[in-house]
Amino acid sequence: MVTVQGQEQVTTQEETIFGHTIDVMVIDSECLDEQLCHAWRPLHLIEYYGADWCEPCLDVELSLENIDTTRYAVIQHHPSALDSSYLNFSNQRYETDFRLIFIPSIVIDGEGLLTGTKQANELNQSLPNNQTEFFGINELTISNSTLNWNTSTNNTLKIWKTNSTPHEFDNRNLSHLAVDYIQLNHDQSQVDLTNWLDNWTGRLIFTLESNGIRMLNSLSQSPTGDMDFNNEQETVPLFSKTDDSPMLAIMVFIALFVALLPALIMWKGLQKINNDESE
Repeated sequence: MVTVQGQEQVTTQEETIFGHTIDVMVIDSECLDEQLCHAWRPLHLIEYYGADWCEPCLDVELSLENIDTTRYAVIQHHPSALDSSYLNFSNQRYETDFRLIFIPSIVIDGEGLLTGTKQANELNQSLPNNQTEFFGINELTISNSTLNWNTSTNNTLKIWKTNSTPHEFDNRNLSHLAVDYIQLNHDQSQVDLTNWLDNWTGRLIFTLESNGIRMLNSLSQSPTGDMDFNNEQETVPLFSKTDDSPMLAIMVFIALFVALLPALIMWKGLQKINNDESE
């Protein structure tokens, strides 16, 4: 279901444009203490989508803590507005770029998909099988909080600022939660990041991307993806915790009706008096 949604094309009069993750680079905040900090290229980009209120997300988040972040780049996204650490840019990526529905979900290199706790357990097996070769950024450095980069492409550089963030309900941290985001056109080769990086410790993840809807492919080794969408312990629809509009409308109607009831009774009484006088 999620994979289908991730690949669904938008029916418009214009041709659907599909996007791709072309390159990924990383800079850690500790490196910024150096006079010149060079970005490095990870083997894979792992983007996790979850929520603090999501019970099935717990096991996935704990397993992500064991990922070797000296080799891989990890971005933890909170696309749900009910999270105190909600980031609207993560929501846009979840809904618009990847067109996902369920959490927990993991997207690898912008093209591979694992959904639910069972599939997430296949992450370590899926990474070697996903053959992605990143290229496109010729050089990327930060010196005195000034970013310098260049590319021979016309694509967009997207910068995710991640940080270790306390879980809203549990006594633990999310080590790589996305807390902010900016993007640069290919011709913005030098940018002052002084204010953006002030009093921050964490990791910057740079992705060079062509804009458009993503074609996601299931990386699960099971023929059916080993997914049971009827199992509430497996996944949670994001909208199940955010779309309370029907119930809210009913509650508002009842409240208004109760508030207006005395006025309606008085109006009905006046109508009766007027009718009696006219007779």
